Amino acid sequence: MLKKIHKIVGLSVALIVIHLAITGIILMYPGTFKLQNTFLTNNYVLSLYHMYQTTDVLHNKSYSNVGIVSKKVIIDDYVIDTGLEKILNIAKYKKQIFISSYKNLLIINNEEYEPKIIKKIPFPFVFKTMALNREKLINFIDDKSIIYYLNNDFNFVQMQNPKTPLEELFLINADRETAELYLNYVQGPGIQLLRFITDIHNGRFFGRIVMTIFTVSSLAVIFLALSGTFISLNISFKRQLHKKKKKNISKKTK
Repeated sequence: MLKKIHKIVGLSVALIVIHLAITGIILMYPGTFKLQNTFLTNNYVLSLYHMYQTTDVLHNKSYSNVGIVSKKVIIDDYVIDTGLEKILNIAKYKKQIFISSYKNLLIINNEEYEPKIIKKIPFPFVFKTMALNREKLINFIDDKSIIYYLNNDFNFVQMQNPKTPLEELFLINADRETAELYLNYVQGPGIQLLRFITDIHNGRFFGRIVMTIFTVSSLAVIFLALSGTFISLNISFKRQLHKKKKKNISKKTK
């Protein structure tokens, strides 16, 4: 009966044991397989780790050194958490960067050193978009197409004779190379291959169900080792007993 159970359990976990053996060998030689220096940037893999993907990176082509990843703005190689929900526009004027959401305008001072948030202003109207006039000054447009500018006291003032045409500012998805650059600033170069293989090895990559299966399989391997040892010792013991009986019978016949 034990032999039969041993065979069934062995066949059931064979593939998982092979999987553990192969991934275990890879993990034992991280240098050979370049596990520590290789990073995965595939969008599917990043999504599994709840990390930002290249499709999450937005920018305005006019401003090559400014990017948006969710609530974070990347200016050169600095990352600032804006705290804004749903960033809509980016605009630059002299040493200042203007970032808008539906409810607030954030002003960042981009001096020679680290950029800093200097002002957060709630819109006193239903904000629609930012635009540039012919002099490249920033205008703010509400849902009724009324145009405003921001005075030196950071107050919104309605323009009586707005200069047109206006160039509306839009965020677009960054190309993959630019997106990967910004993501590197926000969350590093990606998923380290060592971590990825480790998670595949222990089943964490596949979720709780597979982790449970791997746990049961590990217990099954322990059972196989113990039952295999017991079966082998039992066979050996029976052989020894059989040999002794033969000897005793041969002595009696003599």
